[in-house]
Amino acid sequence: MASIKDVADRAGVSIATVSHVVNGTRGTRAHTRERVLAAIRELGYARNQTARNLARGRSSLLGLIISDIRNPFFPEVTSGFQDRALLHDMDALVLNTNYDAQRTLNSVRRLIGLQVPGVAILTSQIESSIVDLLARARIAAVYLDLGRVDRYIANIVIDYEHGISEALRHLASLGHKRIGYIGGPTHLPSAQRRKRAFMETAEQMGLAPDRVVDSDFTVKGGYFAASRLLNENPPTAIVTGNDLTAIGVLHRAYDGRIRVPDDLSVVGFDDIVFSEFTQPSLTTVAVPRAEIGNVAFEALWAMIAESSDGKEHRVDTRLVLRQTTRALNA
Repeated sequence: MASIKDVADRAGVSIATVSHVVNGTRGTRAHTRERVLAAIRELGYARNQTARNLARGRSSLLGLIISDIRNPFFPEVTSGFQDRALLHDMDALVLNTNYDAQRTLNSVRRLIGLQVPGVAILTSQIESSIVDLLARARIAAVYLDLGRVDRYIANIVIDYEHGISEALRHLASLGHKRIGYIGGPTHLPSAQRRKRAFMETAEQMGLAPDRVVDSDFTVKGGYFAASRLLNENPPTAIVTGNDLTAIGVLHRAYDGRIRVPDDLSVVGFDDIVFSEFTQPSLTTVAVPRAEIGNVAFEALWAMIAESSDGKEHRVDTRLVLRQTTRALNA
């Protein structure tokens, strides 16, 4: 049986365009629509009604809840999730919480009202009451760093510890011993995991793990946190909890006439698209964001289509070497 991807390939358009033509969810140019309809006729494509009527008549719409739509981390996550959903003739409604617990709850209630079969909640913090609410409604849900799995509950674990360890070992191999760390908000579990990984790895390597500053994962926060670290007995290298913070560090170094990487090495975390285009380009730990979106959908699909229990899914990280690190006194 022809799939939506087969139609997209035959018509020379994206999967999203085919979906919009089939579902009438967005206007398309007449000649593009005709190409899609011709491909549908040639291939004998028909929407998978089983997929569209999953969970006894529930919607073919899935929910995707993210923390901050302005954060460059999330567009690729969203795109990965939506692309995989379209391959299964599903659509995704994206909701932004802006780190607000009440907005998260309201989003979940809205999705329950829409009778969605599944929700991906890819925020850094989630109330246990929301987890229980979705489970009671028998709605499959996948979470980020929740810490448990169950019926209707799957979990994605990002290997922050490996990424932080790689960053520290890279800097140590370059001769750095005074290495500072700028983290994120103390109430976010993901920020605490990265901070804890830094301190534990530094201690294991015989480095002083006390040069740590909490911040807010923003460029401005990184700038002012760097000012604190660079004020007295400054480190020769700084690791940050995300790339936006690292960009703030680069700005502070520039304003203070501190040369990167000659006087200060900097390592970020996430590998957002902008990190490749900073000056100098940022050495960082890559988190495969599109993969997170793909894994989130597949975790939901397993629970929805196969009625299986939730599972834990691990996403690896890796160090990407660019221009903001160099050997000490090289």
